[in-house]
Amino acid sequence: MQVSEAAKVCLEYHRGNSKKNTIKAYEMILTKFCRQFGDRNLYDITTDDAMIFLNQITEGRKKMTRKIRYTRLKAFFNFVKNNLDQNFRNPCETPMMKKMFRAKSQTRWDIVEKETMDEIIFRTTNVRDRLIMELMARGGNKYSFHKR
Repeated sequence: MQVSEAAKVCLEYHRGNSKKNTIKAYEMILTKFCRQFGDRNLYDITTDDAMIFLNQITEGRKKMTRKIRYTRLKAFFNFVKNNLDQNFRNPCETPMMKKMFRAKSQTRWDIVEKETMDEIIFRTTNVRDRLIMELMARGGNKYSFHKR
């Protein structure tokens, strides 16, 4: 099966089962992938081909964008494996690619002491902000601020 045929089947599936933004995202990445590899057989796509393609479309992008595009391409190949050909090997399913397209780790948030938060609430002059903070405090919400 050719890449373009598999992409067409995958997009038809998403058009029937996914939301508008998901469809647009898959159309974008699969259109670019088909431009480059559309006439090739699925089995001829190697890990190197997938990596070169992903590096081209994510060059200069943020880590999270790189990860999302990698995940979508990997999902396309998993769709092929699960729905079209059980013997297909996903070229994106390698430890090296997982590591290359990993997103930045989450930042740690510091939790503010109750007394400090009470002081912030007391000194807040904007009534709306003060009410929101008091509701959060009485609701048991932990106060956390990004550590700079």
